Amino acid sequence: MAQTRAALTRRRVLLAAAVELANHGYTGTSLARVASQAGVTLGALTFHFPTKPELAHGVYEDGAASTRAAIDRALGRSQLPLQNVIDITHEVSRLLRADTTVQAASRLSREAACTDYSWHQLWLNDIKRLADKAHARGDLGENCSAGVLCSLVVCMLARLDSPSVYTSGSMCEDLEVLSQLWCLVLGSVAASCSPTLLPGGSPG
Repeated sequence: MAQTRAALTRRRVLLAAAVELANHGYTGTSLARVASQAGVTLGALTFHFPTKPELAHGVYEDGAASTRAAIDRALGRSQLPLQNVIDITHEVSRLLRADTTVQAASRLSREAACTDYSWHQLWLNDIKRLADKAHARGDLGENCSAGVLCSLVVCMLARLDSPSVYTSGSMCEDLEVLSQLWCLVLGSVAASCSPTLLPGGSPG
């Protein structure tokens, strides 16, 4: 029973810290405020996370795990590397809208609070690999290199990677915009002989 309570307390602290880190960044996050929002004492918080860096690392690890699981799901939906790229953008879009631990992991990485934080590489490395594979297969248009495709994906997702977006609009709107963007660019990105691609992402 005591172990269960401790696990629940730890989870509450992580979730409260994720909201703080996503909205205020590492420097602007207060341990006292996290404890208050989690409904625990500061002593209970520091029992699980003695220092602010350890708390931030715990949140980052949660966000990274959620991201990795989402990418693995996306990679399992299609055998086409270019479709995998599209699917990953949709998964990342969903995470940036709905998962506060992912929002926090992204912000920690952007602010370089610790050199161990590299959330963007969790999905960008796969995008680079898939872009190279799509190019090698002849799936990319003649004016679209693997590097251009990677840059395109980064630009598509950049608008979502901001605290101001987390509390505005809706996930459905984000995904619809993303699908429309893919519809606009696929004619130039994909080779004319490439298989049919789903700009809205493969069915989950």
